[in-house]
Amino acid sequence: MSDIMQEEAEQQVQEIMFAIVSLLNSFGFTDVRAGNVMRLLGTPEEECAMFDDKVLVIDGDLLDLRDIDEIPGEHVPNNDPGTTLH
Repeated sequence: MSDIMQEEAEQQVQEIMFAIVSLLNSFGFTDVRAGNVMRLLGTPEEECAMFDDKVLVIDGDLLDLRDIDEIPGEHVPNNDPGTTLH
């Protein structure tokens, strides 16, 4: 694949990811894990797992990848293994 085709493919994937995050945000879902969006797009599980501690945030016209820790008060760790989250 040529560099130009690779860049075009990457741009299209970013646009799709932006659209997914935007749609989820419109329904009130703000904790959009990057690994889960990658799974929707068919990325191999091994690669997705590396991004499970990252969230996708819309910043103007850009999609920003942030660590969960960067969003204060948003993520409270659950250390109780007997708790099921729905």
